[in-house]
Amino acid sequence: RDSGASLLIGHASNDASIAVNSLVLVSSVDYARQICGAGSQLARMVGAYRKTDPFGELYVIAVPESTGAAATVTLTVTGEATETGTVNVYTGRTRVQAPVTSGDDAAAVAVSIKDAVNANPDLPFTATSEAGVVTLTARHKGLYGNEIPVTLNYYGFGGGEVLPAGVNITVASGVKGAGAPALNDAVA
Repeated sequence: RDSGASLLIGHASNDASIAVNSLVLVSSVDYARQICGAGSQLARMVGAYRKTDPFGELYVIAVPESTGAAATVTLTVTGEATETGTVNVYTGRTRVQAPVTSGDDAAAVAVSIKDAVNANPDLPFTATSEAGVVTLTARHKGLYGNEIPVTLNYYGFGGGEVLPAGVNITVASGVKGAGAPALNDAVA
C-alpha cells in the first residue's frame, strides 16, 4: 500500500551540510544523520518516522534555530557508592547506562553519567559535570527541549534498575528552553 509522501520540519545541527529552508528527499536514517547531524532534531525525527514507515517517500526541511535559550536538566548526585552498579538515565525512550564502582564519590558518579551521555551522539542532549552536578543541555535552542523527559531507573527494581547503594540522584529542570523557529521561509 502506498502511503504517499511525508514531510518533517525541524532543526539540523549547526555544522550540518543540509541546506536550510530547502526540501530534501531522505531515503534512510543513516543519510539523515549524515546530512542533518547525529543527535539533531531532524535526524531523530527521521529515525522515529522510519520505525513506522521504513520505505515511504520522506522529505525534510531544516529550519534555522531560534534565538532563544536551550533547555537544561540537572542531575545532582550525592553520597558515595557502597556497591558497584549502574545508573540508568533515560532521555526520552533512550537508556544510557553509567557504570559506578564501590567507593565512587558524587563527583566520580557525575563524571560517569556525563561520559555515558556524551558517548551517544544520537541523544537530544550533551552533558557537562562539575562538583557532582550533571547538566544536560538540549542540542537545539527553543521550547522543544522542555518536553524531553529525563528519568532515572525507569523500570525500577523489577526491571533490575536501581541506584547503587549509597548513591542518591535528584533530577530537576534547569533553564527553560525559549524561542520557536520561524517557518515562513520553509513553507514559502
